[in-house]
Amino acid sequence: MSRRFGSEAWHGLFRDVAVTNPWFRRPITASSLVPLPDFLAFHDELVRRFYPDGKDALFELGAESARWALVDGPLKRLVEDPEISSLVATVQNLWQRYFAETDSRSEASLIDSGVEFRVRDLPAWHPYLEYFVVGYTKEVLELYCANPIWTHRLTGGNGTGYGYLLATDPVPRPARSSEHAGAGRGRLVRPRKALTARELEVLRLVGTGKTNREIASILRISDKTVQHHVAHAYDKLGIYSRAGATLWLAERGLLG
Repeated sequence: MSRRFGSEAWHGLFRDVAVTNPWFRRPITASSLVPLPDFLAFHDELVRRFYPDGKDALFELGAESARWALVDGPLKRLVEDPEISSLVATVQNLWQRYFAETDSRSEASLIDSGVEFRVRDLPAWHPYLEYFVVGYTKEVLELYCANPIWTHRLTGGNGTGYGYLLATDPVPRPARSSEHAGAGRGRLVRPRKALTARELEVLRLVGTGKTNREIASILRISDKTVQHHVAHAYDKLGIYSRAGATLWLAERGLLG
C-alpha cells in the first residue's frame, strides 16, 4: 500500500480505522492475530478507499500482497523447495498460516492442467476470503512457475466454501476428481471481460512489438507487473500469443 499510494495514505487509513475500532490502537506486527470481524472491517474500508473496482481489484491486491510477502516480506524463505509437489503442499498450508484459529481449511492438489485449490468450512463468505485469497495463491504459483496461471472458478460464491482451477493449460479440461467432473468433459469456456485501462495500454504496446522489458521501461513499472497485465489481458480476451493480441487490436482499430 505504501509503495503504490504513499505512506501517508496508509497511515491515514490506519488512523481513521483506529478511531472507530479500538483493536487497531494496539501494536500490530506480522505475527499478530486479529479477530476476523475486525480484520474484515479494516479490509472493507481499505477496498472502499483504494480498490473500488470489485473482484478484479481484489485479485490484483492479493497478487501484490503475495509478491511483497514472498519477495521482500516475512515469507521470503517460505518456499525452500520450488519443485512442484512441494510448492503445491506449501500453497495448501498457507491458509492455516494466515487463519490460525479456525475450523476452515484449504486443499491443493496437482492435476495435469494445473492446481485445484479449494477452501472449505468458512465461517461466512466474504470477498476477501475468496477473491483476495485466490489472487494471492495464483501469484504464489506464478512466482515459481514459468507458465502464466489462469483462474477458473469450479464451485462456490456466497457459501461456506469454493473451488478454483489454477490452470497452466490456457483451455483446460475439468479434472476427473473435481466436484464438477460429471457435469461434462468439454473445455471450460471463459466469459469475456472488459480490460482495465492499464491492461489495454500494455496490450497496445505488445501490439507494436515491444518486449516486456521495453514496456516496463516505458511505463515505469516492473517486468513482473507487465507480465501480470499481459496474462490478465490474454485471460480476459481468450488469446494466447502476441500474434493473437495484435490481431485483436487490429480488428478494433487499436494498433498504432
